[in-house]
Amino acid sequence: MSVESGAPPPIVIRRWAPDGPTVFLLAVAILGFAAFTAPQYDPDFWWHLRVGLDILASGVPLHNAYTFTAATHPFITQEWGSEVIYALLYRALGMDPVILLMALVTWVGLVFGVMRANRQGLSRWILALGAALVVISGLQIWGPSPQMFTFGFLGILLVLLDAYRRRPSRWLLAWLVPLFVVWGNLHGGFLIGLGVIAVFLVGELISSWLGDEHSLESRRLFDLGLGLVLSALAAMVNPNGLALYLYPLHLLLSPVAQANLNEWQPPDFHALASLPVLALLLSTILVARWARHTRPADLLLALAGTALLLYAVRNIPIFAILVLPLWTDGLQGLADHVRTARRMAPRHRRRPAPRWFVGAVLLIVVLTSAVRISAQLSSADNYLEGSVYPVQVGKVICEGPPARVFAPYGSSGWLLYRLDHRDPSGRDCAPDQLFIFGEVDLMGPKVLKQYLSAVSAASGTMAILSHYQVSLVWQGRADPLTRLLQNQPGWMCVFANKESVLYASPGHSGGWHAPRSDCPA
Repeated sequence: MSVESGAPPPIVIRRWAPDGPTVFLLAVAILGFAAFTAPQYDPDFWWHLRVGLDILASGVPLHNAYTFTAATHPFITQEWGSEVIYALLYRALGMDPVILLMALVTWVGLVFGVMRANRQGLSRWILALGAALVVISGLQIWGPSPQMFTFGFLGILLVLLDAYRRRPSRWLLAWLVPLFVVWGNLHGGFLIGLGVIAVFLVGELISSWLGDEHSLESRRLFDLGLGLVLSALAAMVNPNGLALYLYPLHLLLSPVAQANLNEWQPPDFHALASLPVLALLLSTILVARWARHTRPADLLLALAGTALLLYAVRNIPIFAILVLPLWTDGLQGLADHVRTARRMAPRHRRRPAPRWFVGAVLLIVVLTSAVRISAQLSSADNYLEGSVYPVQVGKVICEGPPARVFAPYGSSGWLLYRLDHRDPSGRDCAPDQLFIFGEVDLMGPKVLKQYLSAVSAASGTMAILSHYQVSLVWQGRADPLTRLLQNQPGWMCVFANKESVLYASPGHSGGWHAPRSDCPA
């Protein structure tokens, strides 16, 4: 059939037939979402949930109402938005939507981070391998934690900055203001975002000083600096205002917290879990010399990410996403160098993979991901009454007489929510019964130091318990404090099982009706 002159050309529908590396990249993206769907293993989730429920009931708390040791301390609720989201989802639908939402937020950060690393001439094999290494590096960090909001927003921010570098526009920078308004109300990691803008600006200033023809003009650099200032102001649109900046300052200047909280310590590169991030770090150093398209700003961001990694293990995802462009560029440069040295023929045009192959691979990937996601959602870690939590201990404390409880740090967040969880009789445990919980900035270095001293049964432990009028101590059976209380006159074991012991102080042992047969001799 002929086509008349002047008629529009016929529409040609091309079948989607991706090549091998594209299928690999797509598989990594799908499996990445499955890897991000981790069970709720962090006991801090429960106190976040408790705070979120209290915010919905009576507004954002400005002072501590959760412990008897720091009742007058101001409470900077730097994650209040995340806590409200958790409370709304959990109250309506349970834990599953919380886990899936945070997996989606993390996945967005990965996708945007990979988009930033992609460039013309970069092998999709290398890009997919880099994305896989990012996912594997953070396996010890991924999970439904508010800090995943920082990872997601960081990916978006990096793409915005790269887009501004390619096509400078104030409209692009205008997106920074709403981005940081939301970010500042979800997690204190917005400060990392401000730091990224500052480092990016310095990098572009260096490019301009070096005479790079692709560097931003002075007017555009000024606009970027103004965007940084407006972003810093936008983050203060929250219930805490300027005080939001005090939270990380207090935490970073607390030597007690830095020395005793695992997530704030450098990664242990001797541990098996840290091998992927160590491989990413070392391979980046090895291939960096062959990076040909990495601009000063990207190099500085990679160095900043490395500094964050070496500072605290919780920064592994930030490091991975900041260093990815340098890693992919360097590895591509190395591959090109090897090809040139061996005088290898240029690469032929990639052939599309057979449709049956694409379908089979993606089906396997989707089914594997579905099985993992289902297993993670059904984990006992996700339930208040799950076997991983000391359910019986919480029940005994809640049903016993009013008490000021000295509890293990790792279970304090769970207990804080459990104490407010009404039992069928309608009895409500008092909300101010804990010595400490996971919000270490709220506790302050003095209380944290006293807690650590008492846990280790150091000299002066009994004076600390007496000063705060602690009436109930919950510890593990073999813990130093348990052994100390065994020999203290007047302290009585009121409950014990294979893992835990409850000791009541003199004058507070009455009213406990739990079985005591398993108490230490």
